[in-house]
Amino acid sequence: MRLIQRLLGAVTIAWLVMALGTVAAAASSKPATPPLRKTPQIFQVSPVRVNLRLQPNIMILGQNFTPTTQVEIGSRAATTVDVSDGYHLLAKLPPDLPQGSYRIQVSNEAGTVMADDSLVVDGDARPNNMVFLAGGAFLALFVLVMRLARTPGLS
Repeated sequence: MRLIQRLLGAVTIAWLVMALGTVAAAASSKPATPPLRKTPQIFQVSPVRVNLRLQPNIMILGQNFTPTTQVEIGSRAATTVDVSDGYHLLAKLPPDLPQGSYRIQVSNEAGTVMADDSLVVDGDARPNNMVFLAGGAFLALFVLVMRLARTPGLS
């Protein structure tokens, strides 16, 4: 009986020490500090020359990109911004962006940064009718020359 009393006393004391240690640790612990936000950095913009009809997206390589990062081309916001990790950002350009040269600005909660490279938007790269006509004439001439070269009676 004496053994059971000692055992219960030891368990009670151990439980009391653990409970007081937990309360003391909780009282002395500091509140969790929020993670430190850093200003985005841009290392490279690819491509720096685009044709909106053929390639409406740009890839920005850098660091400190977050899911809330925003991209502006000139003074216009990108249509969509996809941050796959903190180092790569894919931005879809506004579809009605006129030809010209534009500065690229990237912003997050900590600040804003401008890219060193400017984005150049080219015009519509469709070939005109004269290019098609010249190509057709060249093809007809090529077929005629090859045909004459193979004809045995004409040589």
